[in-house]
This record gives sequence, structure tokens and C-alpha cells, in this order.
Amino acid sequence: MDPGETQERAISKQAKEPWNGEFYVSFGHDYNRHWDDAKKYGFVAGGYGLWYSNTLSMLSEGDRVWVNVPKTGYVAVGVVTGEKTRLEAYPFPEHGGKTLIELDTAGDYSECASLDDDTAQYLVPVKWEKTLPLTAAFSEVGLFGNQNTVCKPRAAKWVHTVERLKQQWAID
Repeated sequence: MDPGETQERAISKQAKEPWNGEFYVSFGHDYNRHWDDAKKYGFVAGGYGLWYSNTLSMLSEGDRVWVNVPKTGYVAVGVVTGEKTRLEAYPFPEHGGKTLIELDTAGDYSECASLDDDTAQYLVPVKWEKTLPLTAAFSEVGLFGNQNTVCKPRAAKWVHTVERLKQQWAID
């Protein structure tokens, strides 16, 4: 049996929880999508391929997101304040309508404008409730993780993860 099929069957047989209404976000941090910028200016992002950016469309204003940086840990929780927009085109209202290309950033977003819609980076604005620097990310064995940029987890691990984060960060 194909290993991928075996894994899929194993996952499908696991008990699923009802979705708790809160989203998981995987934030790929690197030189052209920097966590310090997302934390400072209030956004989550994904891109460089439709597989990475399409799931951002799942988010709507008012949705709560829990942000995990792969291989680092959970770094934030916040509430979505707008819709998916090309990263280089989003005007940050609290910064005079400037875009990331015009703002003082840790990441390099200069190539974003030259990308086509399929390979572009996209962002969704977020009002943070709690953020941490990467050096203080929360991680422990048993927390939920997923390779999708955004997902609606229904695994028991997700319920456990949200409860642990609320406890760790003193959030209601």
C-alpha cells in the first residue's frame, strides 16, 4: 500500500472533534516574509504558489487565528480585520496608507510587485491579542501543527492546543 494512502486512512479513522470556530495559521518566516513585520504591522501571510495562498481566503473579518511558525512554535493570537489582499498592495491605514514596500521592515518585499497572481504573496490584516518574538515561541510535545497556511482543525490535538495556549498566555 502506498505510504501516503496508509497515512490518509489512519488520519480519516481518527475521531474528529466539532470545529471550535478558531483557525490555525502557519506563518512561514524568512527574509521575504518576516515575523517581526507581521507582529509590528498586524498581518498573516502566505504565497509563492496558490497552494500557500489560497487558504487565506478562508479567513473573514472577526475570525480568531492562532499563529504557529513551523519548527519554532506558537507566536500569536489575534482577530482578522480585513480580507486577503496582495501583500505589496495592502495599505496599512494606521501607517498613513503605506504598503510594506514603503514601510520600515525587517523583510525584503521588493520583488512582490513583479510576481503574477499565482505566485504572489498575500496577506490578511489582523489585530493582535498576544504576540511573542520568535525567541519566546511556545512549543511543547502534543501541540497541533499543519502544513497548510490556514486550516479549520477538527482534531482533538487542536482543542488541546488552544486550551494550552489560553492557559499559557492567560487568555479567556
